Amino acid sequence: MQYSYEITPRPIELGGGWRLRLLEDSVEVGGGVFPPVEGIEDVAAALQAAFDDAEGEAYAWLDSKEA
Repeated sequence: MQYSYEITPRPIELGGGWRLRLLEDSVEVGGGVFPPVEGIEDVAAALQAAFDDAEGEAYAWLDSKEA
């Protein structure tokens, strides 16, 4: 099995932020939506925080597959 992930931008009309896709042999098996983090006034910082959350989720999933 090959495990990977993709993080892609979400359209502004859907709330912006990021979409995470967890992939097993190139087939999506999970993921999530990570909107800009609320409470952070700077838009770029809110988007970066959301990206970091998505990437953390992806790494945790990948780590669970190594066991």
